Amino acid sequence: MSSVLDTRSVPPHDRQNYWSCGIAEHFFPIHIEAEGVAPLDLRLASGQIGPVGIRFIQGLPHRVTRTPGMITAADPQCILLYLLIRGVVHLEQDDRSCVLQPGDLACQDTSSPSVFESRENFEVLVFSVPKWFIGGHANKITQHTATRVGRDEGRLSLLAAPFLINLARTVSSSSRLPLRDGNSAAEMLLSMLNCLFDEEEIVSGHSHPEDLFTRMQLYAMEHLDDPHLGPEKIAQAHFVSTRYVHKLFASSGSGVSAWIRQRRLEGASEELRCSPATPVSTIAVKWGYRNPGSFSRAFRERFGYAPREARQISEITGDSYQ
Repeated sequence: MSSVLDTRSVPPHDRQNYWSCGIAEHFFPIHIEAEGVAPLDLRLASGQIGPVGIRFIQGLPHRVTRTPGMITAADPQCILLYLLIRGVVHLEQDDRSCVLQPGDLACQDTSSPSVFESRENFEVLVFSVPKWFIGGHANKITQHTATRVGRDEGRLSLLAAPFLINLARTVSSSSRLPLRDGNSAAEMLLSMLNCLFDEEEIVSGHSHPEDLFTRMQLYAMEHLDDPHLGPEKIAQAHFVSTRYVHKLFASSGSGVSAWIRQRRLEGASEELRCSPATPVSTIAVKWGYRNPGSFSRAFRERFGYAPREARQISEITGDSYQ
């Protein structure tokens, strides 16, 4: 791991601002306060293994809070897995709280307000796991934030600490893991995270593809009025990668954009037939087209005639023109 921040590099009166700005630049906004009379003294080293970020933080007592406003400003949408190496740490989130001793594990969600408070000199490893990498079970893990998992609570928790420490050491060593090995190690960490913080037995880190694809389709249908709806938004809503969204839609025989366009035009055509008094521009906006011209072009390309002509055809035939 490489050193990222060290408060000893700046005068004591500048350290709070230095650390807050540094964390915001590299990760996300926080508010920090030193505990006691000693100047803020913190150091952070950072590394990466696959999609998982690894941070080693050490220093003197302090308190970190993350507010709704800070989350709105920047949210990496990650689960933070803590392994306390030394000291005592207090965590709070979603009306839950816990106290960690050396060897204990806990997690927090970057998307919810939280508190991290060290009450004495401490060292902690933090693994930042993206929700898209966790998949559909991220929501279940967030129900167990700020919940202590002690080394004495099962064989898996007993094995977790040595695994995480060795993983961090591997990242810190001069001989880095090849990309393929790094991704495999990240998958091992993911399986462990799921088992530690999910009450159900989990076979895979992701939902069954068919179930997930159905939820994606339902989500898209509910947001067809959003002109920015696309694979990126669908991916964010389901904590998966954009590439995975493309893969699921492609397996059904249609690309993401083509599927969305087809559903929009089908909905607009039905409304044109059933609501003859509603302006075409209003219907276009309702179905995700902010520009009436682009709506007319897409409609003509799909059906072979303009929206206004479609209404005339409907009046003549008394039926749908699809």
